[in-house]
Amino acid sequence: MKKKSSLTPHQVKFRNRIKTFLKLALVIALLAFMLRNDLISPKALLQAFHRWPQLLPAMGGLFFTMLLGVFRWQWLLRAQNIHLSWYRTFQLTLIGNFFNIALPGAVSGDFIKAYYIGQETGGQKSRAFGSILFDRVAGLSALVMVSAGALAYQFQKYSHSSLIGAVGLLMTIAAICVALLYGYLFLVKEKHDVFLIFLRKTERKFPAAGAFVRVYESLRHYHNHRLTILKVLAISCVIHLTVGWVCLTFAHVLDPGPIRLADVYVVVPMGLLVTAVPVAPAGIGTGNLAFSELFKNIGSLRGGDIYNLYAMTNILIGMIGALIYFRFRSKLQISAAKAKEMGL
Repeated sequence: MKKKSSLTPHQVKFRNRIKTFLKLALVIALLAFMLRNDLISPKALLQAFHRWPQLLPAMGGLFFTMLLGVFRWQWLLRAQNIHLSWYRTFQLTLIGNFFNIALPGAVSGDFIKAYYIGQETGGQKSRAFGSILFDRVAGLSALVMVSAGALAYQFQKYSHSSLIGAVGLLMTIAAICVALLYGYLFLVKEKHDVFLIFLRKTERKFPAAGAFVRVYESLRHYHNHRLTILKVLAISCVIHLTVGWVCLTFAHVLDPGPIRLADVYVVVPMGLLVTAVPVAPAGIGTGNLAFSELFKNIGSLRGGDIYNLYAMTNILIGMIGALIYFRFRSKLQISAAKAKEMGL
């Protein structure tokens, strides 16, 4: 039986406000520290905007990665026998992007997408959620592969850096885990899947665990769609390779220097992983600090500003998602009201 909280609604609300205040205070402190030490510079950003002919292609590159994300999710949905239109997939992707920048953490939009697609697919909620979960897993897998590959290519160059060495070790371990994950998914059949057997036994004792079983079964469903998964991983790598090029362009716009693309592929995935920590919307503060420290290791002092340009572009894309969200939400409310009137 689920244990009830001893806190009153007022106490829960107060506790949540305290958490929000502490997170906001942390972000402000980080940004103030970085401003004081010239790790982020409003002047550098203004100069970058004056070079808009160089800036616009990079900003367009991030919009292009969002479109690639639509293709990736559409393939995963179709493998689950869920047939949303391209336009609806595009809408839900933009809505997810909006919540990624409106709420703390880089995965916040996934929960919103899961909620809306669950309403659209009815009895296929677990499969719909499985497609979103696998979409995120594929993205993170490609992130790890790009960083680990770039680091292996330039291992001698960064062997002296304690920061990149430590994070690089984690990336190497993560890359091994990624290989094991897909090896397990592709090679182990359902009847031999010990994890699935364990979950089903658990469900018999604790029926509430059934939701986890259904979601895991939806992930296992991709065992029979190996070509789809390979295409999804390939497009995920293209996304992260494009993001690396975007950040290199931002770096050259802010401060033309000797930074190479291969260097950027080492540090950008590491920095983006930090933004998944739910502290502030769009990863502001934590993302700036991570990029600042990581870019120092490849010869740029403008890492914090590079992340500012990256976050600003995502916020612009998110604003498009906000417009779609409010229109989308009002349509759902109208549909619900009509259904209620008809007694459905």
